Amino acid sequence: MSLQFILGGSGTGKSACLYEMVINRSMAEPDADIILLVPEQYTMLTQRHLVRQHPRHSVLNVDVLSFERLAYRIFEETGTDCREILDDTGKSMIL
Repeated sequence: MSLQFILGGSGTGKSACLYEMVINRSMAEPDADIILLVPEQYTMLTQRHLVRQHPRHSVLNVDVLSFERLAYRIFEETGTDCREILDDTGKSMIL
């Protein structure tokens, strides 16, 4: 896995390029679990865009999560009972 930056001005198709990459990967690797990390306010919008652009109109192996939902999911899978979630400052420090 590598890190790739998609740079460009507003309206140049960065999100559309990312959605296309995620859709292509989900179709090429149907058994892979893909996590798309987005800000809290864009989770539903991103899911809607992915479903509309997908040729089969379903994305069963792609999870669109926010930082908070990702933390809850990790805690659930590891069995950790940690109720303190990072605030925005803590998230910035990690990034």
